[in-house]
Amino acid sequence: MKKRLIPCIFLKNGMIVRSEDFKIHQIIGNPINQVKRFSDWAVDEIIYIDISESNKYDNRRDDHKIKTSNSKLDLLSEISKNIFVPLAFGGGIRTTDDIQRVLQMGADKVVLNSGMFFDDLLLTQAVEIFGSQALVACVDYKDNFVYFEHGRSKSKYTVDQWCSILEKQGIGEILLNDISRDGKSTGYDLKTISMIVDMVNIPVIALGGAGDYYDFIECFEESDPSAVAAGNIFHFKEHSYYHAKKSLEQANIDIRKEYGVF
Repeated sequence: MKKRLIPCIFLKNGMIVRSEDFKIHQIIGNPINQVKRFSDWAVDEIIYIDISESNKYDNRRDDHKIKTSNSKLDLLSEISKNIFVPLAFGGGIRTTDDIQRVLQMGADKVVLNSGMFFDDLLLTQAVEIFGSQALVACVDYKDNFVYFEHGRSKSKYTVDQWCSILEKQGIGEILLNDISRDGKSTGYDLKTISMIVDMVNIPVIALGGAGDYYDFIECFEESDPSAVAAGNIFHFKEHSYYHAKKSLEQANIDIRKEYGVF
């Protein structure tokens, strides 16, 4: 199967933010403009993670807002109207009803995280209703332990323990996100990624630490995930997705070679 290169976009109160260490969130753009650009680039897939504290947006900064977007679902609806590539969406998913609404609003996959800690039946119920192919688990970790609630709460599980549980319960994919590398441009956590890739029999997406195109190449070559994801690099470098894809091609990574308009 072809390897994937996935932009991962963090949203807060309806705007794209640059995240660093899960604590600093700098507003950098309008999600509708960005999703149109990604669609033009024919990206393999897009992951949107909404890190807003509430499902209703704080509209005190109306100058930055999409006027029709007052909630996560409103924004998702607007995004899905402007996107022509696979879309995964997560943030604040607590129930199977939440999952259903996200899928109805146009997402192809739903990203689960904290909700699985608050309700230990959520994943198994979701798999039964929606199927594994519609579900991605975001595993936020630091110092080998899994965290939830935007990295504020430490779980009792190590990364390998939690990923094993997720696989047994039927998750379709694992998005492995290293909190300590968030926004740091220090490269991926190759050791942990390799461990999980070798341990599970489902796709693993690596996230956290990409600073240049070589980081993508190194991660594929050294850890062999199904996909690599990144955020900041796709916001701050001109035609970054195209150049990243070309770099992967030149390194003989088996990546999808279709490109959009640049």
